[in-house]
Amino acid sequence: MGVTVVTNQHGYLRFRIFWKGSDIAVSTRFRDDGPHGRNARLVAAKAILIEEKLEKGAELHRALLEVLGDCPPRLMPAARPVSKARTLRSYYEEWIERRVPPLVRISTAKRHRLCFEAIILPEFGSALFEDVTKSRLEAFRAKLLRGKTKRGTTRTVKAVRNIIDWHLRSLWRDAEREGCSGPFPRLDWPRAHRAKPDPFDAEEREAILVWFAQHDSYWNPWLFFLFWTGMRHGEAAALRWSDIDLKRRIISISKSRDSGEENAPKTSGSVREIPILPWVIELLERLPRQLHSDGKEFLFLTPEGKPMTDTWWPKRGAARHPQDEDSKGIWYRCLRSLGIRPRKFYSTRHTFIAWALSEGANLKGLAEYCGTSVQMIEQSYGRFMRKDFLGPLIGARPESLREAAIGGKTGPLTGPSNGVAGKRPEFPRDSWWRRGELNPRPKTAERCPLHAYSAI
Repeated sequence: MGVTVVTNQHGYLRFRIFWKGSDIAVSTRFRDDGPHGRNARLVAAKAILIEEKLEKGAELHRALLEVLGDCPPRLMPAARPVSKARTLRSYYEEWIERRVPPLVRISTAKRHRLCFEAIILPEFGSALFEDVTKSRLEAFRAKLLRGKTKRGTTRTVKAVRNIIDWHLRSLWRDAEREGCSGPFPRLDWPRAHRAKPDPFDAEEREAILVWFAQHDSYWNPWLFFLFWTGMRHGEAAALRWSDIDLKRRIISISKSRDSGEENAPKTSGSVREIPILPWVIELLERLPRQLHSDGKEFLFLTPEGKPMTDTWWPKRGAARHPQDEDSKGIWYRCLRSLGIRPRKFYSTRHTFIAWALSEGANLKGLAEYCGTSVQMIEQSYGRFMRKDFLGPLIGARPESLREAAIGGKTGPLTGPSNGVAGKRPEFPRDSWWRRGELNPRPKTAERCPLHAYSAI
């Protein structure tokens, strides 16, 4: 930061200001009258005053206005747009009409509409954006936590945060861009408690597959595929035969299907190619397929021959006919009949990841295989990782490992060298003998572990 005075090509004095990494020129009306002239001394004094104000933290335009009484328009800060007085309801009616597929997912647009019309607008519909303060949002949050849902259950902190920080904030963000509101009043949230995955063990997994093979064999391949690939249901529902390469034994995952529409997978890392286990290949080879296929048909279909989505199974219970109430809820009916603790259908993915970790799968490779992060697997599935860290290392002991490499009967090669244990070091450190002040004799090849290993 600094301010100097220079002369331009027309003979007038000007300020050269170095501020926030920029070289800024500000002209004056004073001609250069020499180093001892009145104009030069006056401009130099003003330069000192400008530099002092900048060093105290003043903005450049403010320093120029205070010292010179004027500031070039190009250096003036941009004027903030004047907020338009709008109520949340009036803006929502315009905003929700723009939240349509494919700009947003069908499920997202549906959730926005339900949440605003049932929860947010009854509370803030008639309020102006400027009237929704942080304290008012905190009171609204407390009200939601105390209240009950239509099912009579209490809302979790995560559900309330979705209402405020997802639905309401999405509308507020667009309103701020259009100049209808100020910044969103952010709230402080407690750390969310994340439930640990609850996978099935090997006996439960096999019992479920046997039960479906006996009672409703149509769904057995679908369940078997999910149990042994660990794919998300939306990813498996979007698979087409063109995504399966049985010769290379590879599955290409690039889409996800939900609520009757296809979109990109959950994250960018979810776009991947994964190898197929041998017993999954056997399943795929037995699945029915059209004789003259172009590869565009879906790998799995509903009994009605329609594309499968994760909203059809299991939320509608794998019913062969949606109007048939007796056939609904087959997933939980299976678990009850087997005496297995009820779990969500998503536990098929949890089961695969837990099984892979317990069998010693590489953590990085498993994360890439399942389209997730190493951090998520460590946090959620760490208890299933093999704890016998030294077991594989002990089993990998080289057969030619010499006795001298581990010290033999004389003990490990650590501590002071022979003949120096009784000498006094120049400074009291535990590892003083390592510094070489006493010049111990060099270790022979027989005593040096590195030498011993190099011969193996």
